[in-house]
Amino acid sequence: MKNILLVVSILFLVLSCKKDKENLRQPVTENNAAIVTDTTLINGVLLELIDNNGKAELKINSKISGSGNIKISPPCYFLRREGNKVENFPYPDAGVDHTLVILGNIDKRSGRICGKGLQGLLFKKDSIIITPRTLTHSLTCADSGADEKIFWGFAHD
Repeated sequence: MKNILLVVSILFLVLSCKKDKENLRQPVTENNAAIVTDTTLINGVLLELIDNNGKAELKINSKISGSGNIKISPPCYFLRREGNKVENFPYPDAGVDHTLVILGNIDKRSGRICGKGLQGLLFKKDSIIITPRTLTHSLTCADSGADEKIFWGFAHD
């Protein structure tokens, strides 16, 4: 009886180690996959916020050129309000057709999507600009939007 228990224990140990070894052989790309965290459509331009292995990126599915880098940490989301609609303000005096705000630096302790990083996204003429300035001073939730003065500040920088 002791021999049977010994053989079963060794067999179990060997199979467990083999399974762990198989898990190590999984393709690295599975862990490094880019994840689309949010999307919106503005004037026929599809914008996708992407978490590319810990780096936030904006993908623009259009011929419109984009400039700037997202400096806040992913995952990132567009600020929304009123029925899940992306908040968007024009500022013709600054030459801005659409001003959006990206939310990042997410606080994972919250039950909602809230974070302390904001960065502007501007549609100007035939280009899309990610503002160089970020705001990191207060907690904002993606579904609550933000005061328009935040949008105005990004558009007028």
